[in-house]
Amino acid sequence: MSNRFFRSLSQIAEFVPELFRSGIISSEGGLKSALAIPPILARYRFSTAREVEQAYLACPDRTALIDDSGSLTYKQLRTHSRILASYLRQEFPDEIHLGVMARNGRGIIYPLSAKGYAGATIYLLNIGSSKEQLTASLKRDGVNVLVIDEEFLPRLDTAKIDIPVIVAHRDTNDELPYPDLDGIIATHSPNKLPAFPKHGPIVVMSSGTTGIPKGVIRNEPVLPTVLAGILAKVPWKAGMKVQCTASMFHAWGWACLNIALGMRGTIVTRRIFDPEAVYRDIETHKLDAMLSSPIFLKQLLAVKDNEKYDCSSLKFIFSSGNALSSWLVEGLFARFGPIVCNLYGSTEISAVAVASMEDIAARHTTAGPVCTGTELIILDDDDQPSAVGTPGRIFCHNSVTLIGYTDPTIPMKRHNNLVQIGDRGYLDNDGYLYVLGRADDMIIVGGENVYPRSVEEILEEMPGISDLYAGGVDDASTFKRIAVWLVRQNNEAGAELTDESVKAWVADKLAEHSVPRDVYFVDSLPRNPTGKVIPSQLQPPQVNTVEV
Repeated sequence: MSNRFFRSLSQIAEFVPELFRSGIISSEGGLKSALAIPPILARYRFSTAREVEQAYLACPDRTALIDDSGSLTYKQLRTHSRILASYLRQEFPDEIHLGVMARNGRGIIYPLSAKGYAGATIYLLNIGSSKEQLTASLKRDGVNVLVIDEEFLPRLDTAKIDIPVIVAHRDTNDELPYPDLDGIIATHSPNKLPAFPKHGPIVVMSSGTTGIPKGVIRNEPVLPTVLAGILAKVPWKAGMKVQCTASMFHAWGWACLNIALGMRGTIVTRRIFDPEAVYRDIETHKLDAMLSSPIFLKQLLAVKDNEKYDCSSLKFIFSSGNALSSWLVEGLFARFGPIVCNLYGSTEISAVAVASMEDIAARHTTAGPVCTGTELIILDDDDQPSAVGTPGRIFCHNSVTLIGYTDPTIPMKRHNNLVQIGDRGYLDNDGYLYVLGRADDMIIVGGENVYPRSVEEILEEMPGISDLYAGGVDDASTFKRIAVWLVRQNNEAGAELTDESVKAWVADKLAEHSVPRDVYFVDSLPRNPTGKVIPSQLQPPQVNTVEV
C-alpha cells in the first residue's frame, strides 16, 4: 500500500506541470474560472460534463463543435446537455441506464455530457452491431433508455426491446413514434440538477468482430495521470482546433473528445468519413491537428491530387486504433511532414504507450515508451517475465483500467493487479514497446511462430495493393499457414498483381514459413466501424476465427 501511495504522489508531481504546460490549467476566464476548478472537479470528476462546465466558465462564446448540423459554442453545448440531463432525470428519477448508438456529432456528445450532469450510467453501443447483437446488448446491460440515430432504428427489435427511445440524428422528415434530441432541447428547460451526481460508470463495447460485444465497465478518472502521460508526448495545447475522425463510441474517439473539450478547443467532426471533406475542413478552418486511425489516414493519402489542399496549419497527427506501418508513416511524412504521433491502448486499459513525433521519426512502428501512470509487464507462456527483445503477452494497469465486464461470466486474465490486453509484443533495450498483434492471431507454421501483422506490414509496401488482410488457415502438412486477402489499386501496378508476385514479394523479405499459401483478390474488405476486418465475412472465410 505504501509503495502505491508514494507512486501516486510521484505521478501527481509529474502530471501537474504537464497540465500547466498544455494550458488545461490556465488563467483563461479570469479568477472566477480558476476558483471554480476544484469544486467542478469535485462535482463531476473527469467526465465530459466537467470539461464542458469548465470551458463554459473560461470561454463560453468559443466554438466547441462543428459537425454536420452546424456549430455550437461552449455556452450552447452546456445548455443543451443540461436540458437533456434534466429531461432524463424527470423521466427516470431512480436509475438512468442510457444507451447511445450514434455516429460522431452532437447526437453522441449531448448524451455523454448529460451523463455527467444527471448522474447516469452510459453504454456506448457499437454502430456496427446487428439487430441480434443490439438486442442482446440492451437486454444484458439493462439499458432503460436509448438514444439512437434514425438510420439505426431498423436494427431495434421493438418486439423484444420495449424501452423509451430518443432519436439522435434525423436523416428524413418522416414522422417517427419517438421524440428527438432537437425537439427535447427546443421544448424543455434545464431544471435543477444534482449538485453532486452519483457518477455511474461508462461502458464501452469491445470492437470484436464476432459474437455479442463485450461491455467494458470503466469509472471516469479521479486524477488525470493518464492524460498527463499523453500530453508529455503530444504537442496538444489549449484552444487548438482539431479534426476528429476517430469514432466517439469507441474508446479512442471517446478519449479524443474528452481531451479536446478539456483543452477548451474546437472539434470538427463528420458523421460519415469522407477524405476530401477532411482536407476541406483542414484548409477552411485552419485546423491544428487530426485525431484519426490508420484506416482513415490511408484513405487520405489515396485522394487524387490532394496536394491542392493547404494543410500547413497542422501541427500534429495523432493516430491510434490500428498499428502504424513504415509505409504509412513515410507516406504521411511526405504529405504532411514528420508530425505523426501514435497511441497504443485498448478498450480495457485506455492508454498504454505513446510515441511522440520524434519517436515515430526514429522508430516508425513503435508503440512508444510506456506512458506515465501505466504499469506494464510482458510475460511468457509460463507466466514469467520475458527478456528484453523477447515477445510475450502484454499485461497493464492504470487509473482507468476496467472494473470488469457487464457479463460477469467473462473472465479477466490478471497478473497481480495487471490485466492481460490480449496482444503480444516486446520491449527493446531503450524501453520502447513493439506490438506484434493479437495473441490469438499468432499461428504456428511447422513449429515457427508467425504473426499475420508482420506479413501485412511487408505487403503494405508493395505497389498495386489498396487494402489487405492476413490471417491463419488450416493446412494439412503444417497445421496452419498464412493466407492474404488483397484489394487491387485501380492502376497498372494493381492490374499486374498475381499470386506468384505477391508470394515472391514476401519471400524476398521474410522467412519461408511467413509466405502466404493462399492469395485472394477481392473487391473490398469487410470492416467494422472502427476499421477492423471482420474475418467471418471474408470470401472465402477465414477459418477458426476468434473474437477479439
